[in-house]
Amino acid sequence: MGQDIASKKIHLPDQKLEIHYLQAGQGKTKWVLIHGLGSYAKAYTKILSNLPGHIEAYALDLPGFGETALDGTTISMENYAAVVDEFIKELGLQHVVLAGHSMGGQVAMTAAINQPKWLKSLILFAPAGIEQFTAKDHAWFEAVATESLYLNLTDEQIRQNFNVNFYGMQLPQDAEFMYQDRIKIKEDSEGYKTYCSTTVASIKAMLSGPVYDQIGQIKVPTLVLFGKNDLLIPNKILHPDLTISQLMETLQNDYPTTTNKLLDEAGHFIIWDQSDKVVEEIQNFTDAHK
Repeated sequence: MGQDIASKKIHLPDQKLEIHYLQAGQGKTKWVLIHGLGSYAKAYTKILSNLPGHIEAYALDLPGFGETALDGTTISMENYAAVVDEFIKELGLQHVVLAGHSMGGQVAMTAAINQPKWLKSLILFAPAGIEQFTAKDHAWFEAVATESLYLNLTDEQIRQNFNVNFYGMQLPQDAEFMYQDRIKIKEDSEGYKTYCSTTVASIKAMLSGPVYDQIGQIKVPTLVLFGKNDLLIPNKILHPDLTISQLMETLQNDYPTTTNKLLDEAGHFIIWDQSDKVVEEIQNFTDAHK
């Protein structure tokens, strides 16, 4: 417990990218953690700093987020999955527990569908890609989720957008750095414009790269964790009558080999609200599927 977290970079020759990542622990078991939309590797700080002794974990910044530059990357779920695949191969990791939060969950599923040899098990935290959207829903996102919308958010609106991610609709004090980091990006007008366009492109990428119908192609043990108090999934505007429990019941019926759990006192940012419980659930699940 109380692991030190190292900040590192690695060059991916095929992707022609310099990837920033955080590393903690020194165990034989390898975890690779993928962040969500508008997030970054630092979102896993609470998990990285409290790893069990036998775990070595890596949290990477996807291109366009955190300290990894976009560098001409075309944003798609397949391209992000290819980045994760090369990242793992360049580090020489085997028998990897691959985990993803929100958009990172959809990226992780996309990677897992390709059945890489290094993959041991898949962990999904409040993943995008489980809730399905119609063509009409896509049109709504196209109209609402625009670069202009994000560019014109006030500081207070940005804070409110963070608040809704967490249990109790309040950004925890120990996560205040997430808001402050976003405001720093906003202070650089060109950098912020790039960030907003990356966000919009990522939303379009999730919609245009659906994975739900392909979940059956994932051959490794899969654990799905949602927070009971998630206010972002399912979408409250498009699917006001759909509950998180119904969404997970459908997933269980369609794909009975997945293990699905709801965690108490957790919002969409389940990896922060219940970081200790998340680590415990991953351990229990992977121990049961050795």
